[in-house]
Amino acid sequence: MLVLRRHVMTHPPHWKLELAVRGARLDPSAARLGAGDTARPLEVVLPDAVRVDVPIDEHHTAGSPFVLLANGRRHFLVRRDAGGADSAPVEVRPVPRPTFYERRTSRGTPMARVATVRGSHLLVCPSTACGFSVQGTPCRFCVEGARLPADREAVPVADVLEVVRAAFDEGACELVYFNTSHYESEDGGIAFLAPYIEAVRRHFDTLIAAQVHPPRTTAWIDRTYALGVDAVSYNLELFDPDVLNRHCIGRARYIGRERYLEALAHAAKVFPSGTVWTDLVLGLETADSTMAG
Repeated sequence: MLVLRRHVMTHPPHWKLELAVRGARLDPSAARLGAGDTARPLEVVLPDAVRVDVPIDEHHTAGSPFVLLANGRRHFLVRRDAGGADSAPVEVRPVPRPTFYERRTSRGTPMARVATVRGSHLLVCPSTACGFSVQGTPCRFCVEGARLPADREAVPVADVLEVVRAAFDEGACELVYFNTSHYESEDGGIAFLAPYIEAVRRHFDTLIAAQVHPPRTTAWIDRTYALGVDAVSYNLELFDPDVLNRHCIGRARYIGRERYLEALAHAAKVFPSGTVWTDLVLGLETADSTMAG
């Protein structure tokens, strides 16, 4: 029997943080939501149009109090305590997988291997395996770059253009977000992305963001903006130096925390306000440290 206790979602952003860190278990009624790839989070829209990528794999959700239920075409999120009592169900909207995920490029490459939709942006990862992973120093929490095969070839520009067009034709995204795993070169990976950025800029009227590693010289930051990148991210991942050294050995050893901060500071002077940022992983360092970052 389902036991309910009153607990209304009064602050969706707070639930967003908890869901992003702890994930949600799928009730049997909602099992079809995990029929694809449970290694990838499920995008869910909470009240007030708050979007969150919710981990649904067993590793993340073993101790999660959140359960996602389905009733026909409607979906609800509840918080279940140790005694089995559920909070009042809150209606949410799982975002359906884009249909282009099931398609292939002209070369036969699965489009979902080239790019995925994250909120309003199309995340394009045309590079090979993560450089840190190849060196044996991947970030310990990584589930993206570290799991790519070391012998994976870079995606051709033509394939990327096909996928971007398919995503825009479907209305699945609003902008393009490039990510690269290169870090060894002086440019931090932006030179590798340049042909892709130039091609998308030439064929589509869209904003372009890029996530790369800090280059060795600030001149490459200036070139990044001149290339046509509208927004840039140098992801430090963890602000606390000790926690960074433990969990992001490659970042700490081959680039260094200070270089990330220096690159972010310079980019903030070059790019428009609000278009430079770093992502920080939740739950591995104290909340005060994350907020300080």
